[in-house]
Amino acid sequence: MTKIETPRPEYPRPDFQRGTSEGIDWINLNGTWEFAFDPNDVGNKEEWFSPNGGDFPLQIQVPYPWESLAAWGEEDQANSENYLSTNAYLNPQEVTCGGLSREGNYRGELRHTIGWYRRTVSIPDNWENKRVILKFCAVDWETTVWVNGKAIGSNSNGYLPFEFDITDVLTPGKPADIVVRVYDAQNHGEQLAGKQIGWYVRTSGIWQPVILEPRNETYINQCHITPDIDNSTATFDVTIDGEFASGTEIHWECEDMAGKVDAANKTEFTVYIPEDKLRLWDVDTPNLYNVTLKLVSDESVIDRIYTYFGMRKVSIEKAPGGDYNYICLNNRPVYLLGALNQSFMPDGVYTFLTDEAIRTDIERAKEFGFNFLRLHIKVDEPRLYYWADKLGMLFMCDIPNFGSYTELAKSRLETTLRGNIARDFNHPSIISWCNFNETWGLGGGEYKELKDRQEWVREMYHLAKSLDPTRLVEDNSPCLYDHVETDINSWHFYINDYKHAKDHIAHVVEQTYPGSKFNYAGDNVQTDAPLINSEYGGISAGAGDKDVAWCFKYLTNELRLHPKICGYIYTELQDIEWEHNGFMNYDRSVKEFGYDYNDINTLDFIAIDYPPGTVVAPGDTIKADIYASHYSHKTINGTTLHWQLDTLEQNGELTRRRVSGSVGIPFPQYQVEHVHQLELTIPEVNASVGTLHVWVSDDTGAVVARNYINFEIYLEDTSGLTSLSHLPGDISISKWDAGSEITEQRLTAQGTGYVEYQVSLPDDVIREEITKLELVFEASSSNGGSRQTEPEKFPSDVTISVNGVDVETLTLPDCPADARGVLTYIHENLGNYGYLYRIPLDKETCLNGDADTLTVRYEVKGNAENRGGLTLYGNRRGRYPTAPHIIIS
Repeated sequence: MTKIETPRPEYPRPDFQRGTSEGIDWINLNGTWEFAFDPNDVGNKEEWFSPNGGDFPLQIQVPYPWESLAAWGEEDQANSENYLSTNAYLNPQEVTCGGLSREGNYRGELRHTIGWYRRTVSIPDNWENKRVILKFCAVDWETTVWVNGKAIGSNSNGYLPFEFDITDVLTPGKPADIVVRVYDAQNHGEQLAGKQIGWYVRTSGIWQPVILEPRNETYINQCHITPDIDNSTATFDVTIDGEFASGTEIHWECEDMAGKVDAANKTEFTVYIPEDKLRLWDVDTPNLYNVTLKLVSDESVIDRIYTYFGMRKVSIEKAPGGDYNYICLNNRPVYLLGALNQSFMPDGVYTFLTDEAIRTDIERAKEFGFNFLRLHIKVDEPRLYYWADKLGMLFMCDIPNFGSYTELAKSRLETTLRGNIARDFNHPSIISWCNFNETWGLGGGEYKELKDRQEWVREMYHLAKSLDPTRLVEDNSPCLYDHVETDINSWHFYINDYKHAKDHIAHVVEQTYPGSKFNYAGDNVQTDAPLINSEYGGISAGAGDKDVAWCFKYLTNELRLHPKICGYIYTELQDIEWEHNGFMNYDRSVKEFGYDYNDINTLDFIAIDYPPGTVVAPGDTIKADIYASHYSHKTINGTTLHWQLDTLEQNGELTRRRVSGSVGIPFPQYQVEHVHQLELTIPEVNASVGTLHVWVSDDTGAVVARNYINFEIYLEDTSGLTSLSHLPGDISISKWDAGSEITEQRLTAQGTGYVEYQVSLPDDVIREEITKLELVFEASSSNGGSRQTEPEKFPSDVTISVNGVDVETLTLPDCPADARGVLTYIHENLGNYGYLYRIPLDKETCLNGDADTLTVRYEVKGNAENRGGLTLYGNRRGRYPTAPHIIIS
């Protein structure tokens, strides 16, 4: 990955910015600090905090946690398989990462729990009459700070910002010596830590920026801005700390509007936005109003803050034409096309390497069609929310969980909940808070019987609502059907079977109505809270590195069949360590799906109530119900449903429009409606892979929605030509140095080696009349699994020989697996497929002597440049309906 020059040079809080010129009115303390681990906890006793105390033999890069590669300047070594530094462990030589698997031992190995940081900084002369404030945006977990040997203060929290006034311990004209001690317990059950608890690499130490800032004794500490689009106003609630003289005023500027209020009498004021200046914030039009706040005393500006807000409204209203509730944005239904975002990085773990990396994650999510991300049990750095505000992305923000239910853990969660809402109140991207995830820390399966814990969860729900009545609050995002009181009725599922998933989703919808006990704990029952899915997928954590394209398509299709479901959150945006279900790999390289994911992940969708892949025969009739799901804000008129059946035959020939048709349909806005039953007879064709495309066009002919399903059109007689077939399982001999797996329809072999097949000439073939021979087969390399197709390829050089004579050496580019592996999916629920090859054979070579048998060998030689194994596909596996065969003309 990337090598950086200066770690995170930008101002960390664009939503609440005081400094504008680094080195003049703020100082960035990111970069190289002296560092020491303290495995025996002797630093305090030996006074490492004194100006000349202690030995700091290491150098660490702030603001990256000490478990990260970026902390040690090794960020360019990070990738999807290398995502931690063993420097963080007491016995680094015994620590294993595990790469793409869960086999690494790093989660259980003893870590360094205490780290000491030191650096000096010169204070600018022009700060002489200001208070000098040392700000930490987030440190995990318990922080103690000294400046010039004097204790300044401490803080215990892994996610919230904190600061210290260090003015009184500074020596004029001399650099300040800053020492920071961080303790992050080995057992952090009572800490809020999210997925650090038993899942992924830990985060310890400074993991968000550190800055110095000059400030007046009286200053603006906070400004919350509440938009009201119905009345075209924005209400400012300004908190001023410190004593101020009579006549002190708050001056505000917003675009070309301005005003002032007497700070002594009023720190809350409302700004009216004229109709011609009212611009709503939405995901497609993320309009922001820039604000300057000044604290003015005796006509002098004593403090200045730059912030912004968006005019947008989050509400719950009756669905148009329905008797159920829907989530609305700016008084219009919003279908939430969501993804889980765990926000871990292979180079920085909890910390983005660069600001550009933050922006890219949001941009990629939008490119994939998502308008909504669930920030999963992590309070992230402010610039992530900033880029969502700027680019247009909705957020559900989880509060990180603890592992052990104790009074201390509860207190810490409440503190973090309050601080998270206080810090991030102004971000228009945030539309909901989620207080708990899957009852983690609350008792798991026992939670339903623990009334006191349920009541505490209810208390936290009401606390969040009181702190922020402008957004939705979810009590607990459940996998065990255990809501208590919530604005959002959500549920999770991970199912990789079409019929099971279809029945499950239908059951959830059927059981969702006011008064239902389904999905609620204890004596609690459902209200009219809108229904969303807040986690789903076919490949769950620990299921291995497999393709997600096929299951994402059919699971999303099933969710879109139900009008009560007003959104979903797919797991997930990117892979993380050993969890492989993202649209991107952990290193942010984009996976291939085999189709345009924007056809599926879209506001205007055409759903097909039919399995994603089935076996049919010529003459069979299929009936599929078609549903329109139209949730964009566009008015779409004159809609027509089109369909066509294309076939891909064993020779690789694609024939379009075997069957086609069209019919006018309604396409009602903000509704899901059955619009047509499509009845289609499979034509008389050779064995094929069929793709039934359906799409909707408007009165201009523009396509507004697309979808498709697949068929295996199966025939016993697959050729129509004289051919010599050899199924992958019909081996004569097979030898591979790294092993192989052989079934009738697929041979999968790793490393180097060969497989041979004996093919007999039919009795009715007359040698003298043969004019042409051609070997046809589908093959790929083999990585031993079904890892989704991605930019990094896994090639293999395969030599084909017939009767001991080398015919050709091919480089198989990769071992792809995605939705194009239709035949494998229909029969194995995996997406592996290969490339179709047609190799001319020399008649004299193949038919030398009187033998009636041909020996066909596929070999990856030991001296090959690419030794990536071999996969051979039969006529009912892979992408093409063809077994390896020799065509005789």
